[in-house]
Amino acid sequence: MTESPPLTLLLQSAGDEGVAGDAVLPLVYAELRRMAGSQMGRESAGQTLQATALVHEAWMRLVGDEGEELSWDSRAHFFGAAALAMRRILVDRARRVRSEKHGGHLKREPLEGVDRAFDPDDVDFVALDEALTTLAARDPRAARVVELRFFAGLSVEDTASALATSERTVAREWNVAKAWLTREIARAE
Repeated sequence: MTESPPLTLLLQSAGDEGVAGDAVLPLVYAELRRMAGSQMGRESAGQTLQATALVHEAWMRLVGDEGEELSWDSRAHFFGAAALAMRRILVDRARRVRSEKHGGHLKREPLEGVDRAFDPDDVDFVALDEALTTLAARDPRAARVVELRFFAGLSVEDTASALATSERTVAREWNVAKAWLTREIARAE
């Protein structure tokens, strides 16, 4: 890439009156498209974003809102800003996909009914035992937490000490196990 004075002058004066970003785009489009193609070549096969769309989205980030001053010192400054814009677009997209893969689209539900299902005066011990046996086959430590918390009446601290684990782990497994057992007991009814 050799320095092209007309492009450099346009980039430096892109925010001045009468010189719009639209005059710059035709001069830089091919290079932006090559950069985007290179970036997209490193993406996974299932990627739905196309290089052209990446260029257009990056361009929108580069030119910003109308009325914003636009000026780049040189070609290197402009293309560096373009590369950074493309990187941010791809990272934002990857975060969004990762979030959805890990349940980001799901809504949190309160566990209010779970504590009522573990009321000692109102529990179906046969159904609880069957569900607890199933849980023990899937997650022995979670089943042990339920036994110690529900049947032995131990606190989170005492359960953690008995299982030689952290209180945080016990609290998390207790909540997950209660929700899982509540669902299994409801299915059995």
